[in-house]
Amino acid sequence: MINGSHTCGSLIKAYGHAQDIEGAWRCWKEMRSRLIKPTSITLGCMIEAVVNNGDTEGAFELLHQCQQDDCRDAINSILYCSVLKGFAREQKLERVWDVYGEMCNLRVEMSLVSFNTLIDACARAGRMDNLVKVMQDMKKHHVEPNIVTYSTIIKGHCKSGDVQLGFSVLKDMQRDTNLKPDEIMYNSLLDGCAQNNLFDQGQDLLKQMLQDGIAPSNFTLSIMVKMLNRARKVEQAFALVKEITEQYRFKPNAHVYTNLMQGCIGSRQLPRALTVLEAMVKDRVLPDCRTYAILIRACFYQESYTQGDALLRAALGLPGAMEFPGMQLPACWSIDPTLVNETLTTLADWGCAQSLAAPLLADIKKHKVRVNIDQVTQRRVTMAGVAGESAPPTKGAGKGKGKGKGKW
Repeated sequence: MINGSHTCGSLIKAYGHAQDIEGAWRCWKEMRSRLIKPTSITLGCMIEAVVNNGDTEGAFELLHQCQQDDCRDAINSILYCSVLKGFAREQKLERVWDVYGEMCNLRVEMSLVSFNTLIDACARAGRMDNLVKVMQDMKKHHVEPNIVTYSTIIKGHCKSGDVQLGFSVLKDMQRDTNLKPDEIMYNSLLDGCAQNNLFDQGQDLLKQMLQDGIAPSNFTLSIMVKMLNRARKVEQAFALVKEITEQYRFKPNAHVYTNLMQGCIGSRQLPRALTVLEAMVKDRVLPDCRTYAILIRACFYQESYTQGDALLRAALGLPGAMEFPGMQLPACWSIDPTLVNETLTTLADWGCAQSLAAPLLADIKKHKVRVNIDQVTQRRVTMAGVAGESAPPTKGAGKGKGKGKGKW
């Protein structure tokens, strides 16, 4: 039984975390039917629950309803900021400006968080041309930018493809304020360099980051490996991962390992990519769907059909999965049905219907009933099997790893 605003707020928060938005609304309506007046905290819990469950429009409408009844005094800038963040995440820039305009009309206090959310919305939507107005309004409200403000601006410029403007913002910040760039800011610029193939500038930036005493993370490493891959410097990518992880005492995560595999595949070193997979599993880092997808498609590109089949079986936890000496590959907790259908279709189309595609389909149906195999794929495998295999797999007949160089 709901007997107070604070109790209702706690229940709504719990429903929100459980993604039970119907329960949250039921609790809210019962509270209002009992004429219990919500506090700003209770209303905040409700707004957050609705926004976080994907109904920002509903949260905005709730604010409007509250302005018309006895709880209008519970509305504050924090509630409006929650709605701003929801529309920003959904990249609905026009709705962001609608909320901001309403805040200005109602003379709602504009905080630094509110302005940072506006800038984030511009960055997400790739509309940094709106930045001038936001910065002018910040000055008008006597709100000083912080490190989050500058990081978001830099991220927005990099996403829009104007990395040099991002570097210019960094220089302006260092010249005009006492703020120091942090890891997030460096990573945003490094990612911009990677996206625009600015290898030399990215290398210099990483050196500056380390000189400033900013410890790199796996996110930093993932970006650098991607950048080095694009510059066709795979050996340097391996060396950098070894150097950074040993110096800063952390192990590579799935993204770093997968990007290393991507570099090997790009340089036509599939056996080495499989050796990286072995090192990854030995390091107790679980391969995800992207890891398996990259390797399976690489196997098919190099006509290693049996290896591709064995890798998918590993991802699905099926019999006949690829194994390494003394070690099984872990199944993926979530596999993309598109990858499964694509694998079956490829095996059927390239003359492996009877030897690989049909047994794989049978095992999926037997052991993985939740994997969605579309009817078109099933018919393709069946028809190819009836027609007979035109040719056996030409490469990759054996299961297991190939021989790479060094540790990886």
